[in-house]
Amino acid sequence: MAGITSGVGLASGFPTKDIIDQLMSLEARPKVLLKNRMDLANAQRLAYTDLAARLTSIRLSATAFKKTATFQQATASSSDENVLTANAAAGASKGTFQFQVARLVSAQQAVSAGFTDTESQKVGAGTITIEMGGGEISSQTVLSKLNGGEGVSRGAFRITDRSGKTGVIDISSAYSLDDVVRKINTSLDISVKAAVDGDQLVITDLTGQSASNLIVTDLGGGTAAADLGIASSVNGPTLTGNDINYVGRLSATADLNDGRGIRNANGAADFRITDANGGTYDVTVKGLTTVGAVIDAINTATAGTVVASVVTGENGIRLTDTTGGVGTVAVSALNSSLAAHDLGIDEAAVGTVISGRDVMASINSVLLSSLRGGNGLSLGTVDFTHRSGGLPVTLDFSSAKTVADVLEVINGSGLGITASLKESGNGIEIKDTTGGTGDLIIADNSSTTAAELGIAGTFSTAVASVKGANLQRQWVGSNTLLSTFNGGAGVAPGTFKMTNSLGIISEVDLSQGNEVTVQDVIDEINSKGISITASINANGDGLLLTDSAGGPVAMKVEEVGGKTAADLNILGTASGTTIEGSWEKTIAVTALDTLSSVQTKINDLGFGVSAGIINDGSGASPFRLSLAARNTGRAGRVVFDAGASGVQTRNLVEAQDAVVFYGAAGGSDPLIITSSTNQLTNVIKGVTIDLHGASTQAVSVSVSDNPDAVLSELKKFAETFNGMVDRLQDLTSFDAESKKRGTLLGESTVQQVESELYAAVQTVVGGVGRYRILSEVGLKTISGARLEVDEDKFRAAYAKDADSVRNLFVTADKGVGAVLEKRINKLIDPVGGVITRQNDTLDKKTTQFQDRIDQLDKLLEAKRARLEKQFANLEAVISGLQSQQAALSSFTGVKPITSSSSS
Repeated sequence: MAGITSGVGLASGFPTKDIIDQLMSLEARPKVLLKNRMDLANAQRLAYTDLAARLTSIRLSATAFKKTATFQQATASSSDENVLTANAAAGASKGTFQFQVARLVSAQQAVSAGFTDTESQKVGAGTITIEMGGGEISSQTVLSKLNGGEGVSRGAFRITDRSGKTGVIDISSAYSLDDVVRKINTSLDISVKAAVDGDQLVITDLTGQSASNLIVTDLGGGTAAADLGIASSVNGPTLTGNDINYVGRLSATADLNDGRGIRNANGAADFRITDANGGTYDVTVKGLTTVGAVIDAINTATAGTVVASVVTGENGIRLTDTTGGVGTVAVSALNSSLAAHDLGIDEAAVGTVISGRDVMASINSVLLSSLRGGNGLSLGTVDFTHRSGGLPVTLDFSSAKTVADVLEVINGSGLGITASLKESGNGIEIKDTTGGTGDLIIADNSSTTAAELGIAGTFSTAVASVKGANLQRQWVGSNTLLSTFNGGAGVAPGTFKMTNSLGIISEVDLSQGNEVTVQDVIDEINSKGISITASINANGDGLLLTDSAGGPVAMKVEEVGGKTAADLNILGTASGTTIEGSWEKTIAVTALDTLSSVQTKINDLGFGVSAGIINDGSGASPFRLSLAARNTGRAGRVVFDAGASGVQTRNLVEAQDAVVFYGAAGGSDPLIITSSTNQLTNVIKGVTIDLHGASTQAVSVSVSDNPDAVLSELKKFAETFNGMVDRLQDLTSFDAESKKRGTLLGESTVQQVESELYAAVQTVVGGVGRYRILSEVGLKTISGARLEVDEDKFRAAYAKDADSVRNLFVTADKGVGAVLEKRINKLIDPVGGVITRQNDTLDKKTTQFQDRIDQLDKLLEAKRARLEKQFANLEAVISGLQSQQAALSSFTGVKPITSSSSS
């Protein structure tokens, strides 16, 4: 037999398996003892691992205590939450700040003329253009830019009309000159009309009486009326104010040239002034933010040989040669800079003086030099023949500098022809008011002015008015801020890749934080050297990418995980060799289009505006196209030009930025803050302000220390610490009745853990202020060695001396945070920590135990094999004896041998 195959011996009947098991059980006692010791070691290792995890949580609190930011949490409150609310982040500036909300942001809203139905009436063929962000040939003149940048003081003034009635006009919340005009014209106490004429205000009495002078007087010691140029008394129906719109030392260079600013050579010299004696002086204007700074730079460079100045009432800069030389003072550009041109001083001298071109438009108008993508108009004479016939009258536009000047030349001619901005705002409109039945004829004489304005031609009476061309005002320039791009939504920082026509790829990274203007983007693209050139496009309303690599495939621009290229409007594949980033889109309207189909086309374009159809409930033509700008604020405005189609629109709501005055209530010169949303960020460092309504009074925003964040960390620390204490007590417990011992009872490592923890929370921090120990700020030890936070005591300590509380925790090396972190690191450091070393020891023990158990298993296995073999042999012997007995029993008279006797 090879071994025991049954629990009972077949020959002997012995319970051999039980006998062997019992013998092996006795032999295995050392293994059981080893396994018990190994199980205990494993349990201890798990317990220490648990303690290490809990200590790590406590260390997180210690890390928070070390950070100054934890103690810089702030809370913000508003004195009127109906006007504004505020939230403060860590590190917010503390104090009380005054805000007056002049107005909330608005999105442009427009409607078309009425139609009889939406599905069958045709709107007429034409091309609709939608331009987002600019393009109109008018401007909004804000009060802060008047009087050479000195602005207009807020306050109240009294107007007395010629009947003797008076009205008080309060412009404390006015932002633009239009706001002032509106306040005057809506006063119910007086009968006057205010209007803008060139660079001044004009007040016209409407009473027809002469009982009093027309009088404008400042009130309360203010200067608002004087600053508006209308503080006067006239014995007549018209009060013409002083010139209040001119270039001054405080005029911002960014506001010049209709907001296009000055294009400089990026740090190199921008222009050279040559005086009449031949002396030369190089001038650099980069970083100069005011006209005064530019003038000072010129005067410093020339040392007084050529004097730069501004003259009140003029819209340019003057250079005067003082040398008495026989030559001619001149200005020439250097390093491809356009600064001299943009400052208007690259003109020819007359005698000793260079009178610079106008670099500031008249009120609410734009410079002609901004039109046609910045190329301006070719000005000269134009012949007008009105519908009543007669010889043509020649009008001279050669001295016009602004769009307002062009309109004035026509309107002041007395021809019975009026000129105005067309409804879309991007061109002019001519109407014949003579009542004649002939043709209106407009023809260029010594220029192409009429053709460029888009008004040249012969127009029958079937043409109610002549609507000029889109004059393509340049509003995107090298100085355009990326924050105002993309309809005011800005450009998301990120990366895009360009592939030229030869398949060469280069990435453009605009996430570095120093890309602020469009020129920064242009420079970054052009620096890649792959024959893709970025520039401002021809119409001045976006970027243009041009591929000159000459390869067989189309240039393309793709995003690299962001939307930067899309925000710049250059995402996609080239048409020919260019990618056109214009913010003007077109829609073709056919002869079959209806109001409904036009609505669909506009919405399918997904640009600038969203279109709807409203029913105004009127009789024959109740259906109108309603347009709403997709983006809020001035930068989100759109120019909607219906072209020759019948979908002409008018604005119901103008796009306006939110306007907030920052400063003391009633201040005459507060800081003006604008936003394209109803939210202000980081006006106060770390504070976000949400605007909810306009106000006539200032609202206070109070920003103060917020102890709640620190208190929350302190509570979290106490809770984690107490959880650690409870766990330690459980692991070191002993039940006298059951004799049950805690897993770590008697372990010296546990004693070290307890010692380090309590030493940390009892740290005395000297030399940091009023508070030296945690109990002084409300963290105390209670029964059971647990921690408790006294909120009232903590708040009182924080209110009394927040700096001392902070120093108690954050002071380097000796603060509670640093000490706690250091002591916990001593316990759980992954290399030399107390618990780490103990776990290493336990790991070695368990390995040793397992090795010994494995050895014993081999010995026991051999022992069992021997026993099984011995019992097998025994069974074989007994079986043989039984066979012999059977043989002997066959003999008569022989007593059989029984198994018991054989046993």
